[in-house]
Amino acid sequence: MGSDLDGLKQARAVWDFTTGDERRFLDRVSLMKQTAESFLARKVAVDFVMLIHGPATRFVARTHAGTKFEKDACPLLGDIHALLAALAALGVRIEVCLIAMERCLVTRENLLPCTVVEENVFLNSIALQNKGYALMQVD
Repeated sequence: MGSDLDGLKQARAVWDFTTGDERRFLDRVSLMKQTAESFLARKVAVDFVMLIHGPATRFVARTHAGTKFEKDACPLLGDIHALLAALAALGVRIEVCLIAMERCLVTRENLLPCTVVEENVFLNSIALQNKGYALMQVD
């Protein structure tokens, strides 16, 4: 019986993150990183795009001061930021929704440097899926 990975040269996926739960977010991003590393170890190129919107926007803000999340404790924020930087170093594109940023009062200057602002990540999600990217929903 053959492996599902037989003949696979590239893995393309769009990871749609909306969860505002810090433990869940950290766990799922860790699994995403592990998945990328597993593909790379098998000589399969990885083309992953991470979409951040809704409550997940809190995790790409360098600080919560002045944002909608200002009163919410987030003790794992440093760990999350380090993990996101590690993903970006693997070539993962981290896209943040401008609409969510505006609703959450997160400014461009307050974003992690490893992120890219997109007007509306729903557009990106639809476009990437139509280009053959697998959708990985992370609520």
